Amino acid sequence: MGEFVVRGVKIGNVISFRWRFMEALVQLDMSLRVGDRVQIVGPETDFRQTVEKLRLDHENVKRGKAAQHVWMPVNERVRPGDAVVVIERADQPEAKTES
Repeated sequence: MGEFVVRGVKIGNVISFRWRFMEALVQLDMSLRVGDRVQIVGPETDFRQTVEKLRLDHENVKRGKAAQHVWMPVNERVRPGDAVVVIERADQPEAKTES
């Protein structure tokens, strides 16, 4: 895919992908919340999406914490080793300039 630009905080890595369900299993190094905007990047991957749902131990959760493995629906194929980067927190929208 070439070079990619990432601006944000890396919060984990993809460790598995289920094509049938379009879900990624993410090992978290930092917290991740429903509503956060993420970029998933790797040698063959580079896209952005909003986290719509997280699952932990077969239950939907609003937040995953560091050291947890959470399932997250994804819009495109991802691969083990791809980085998950938070580019905008749900509770901290990007600053808007007034005209």
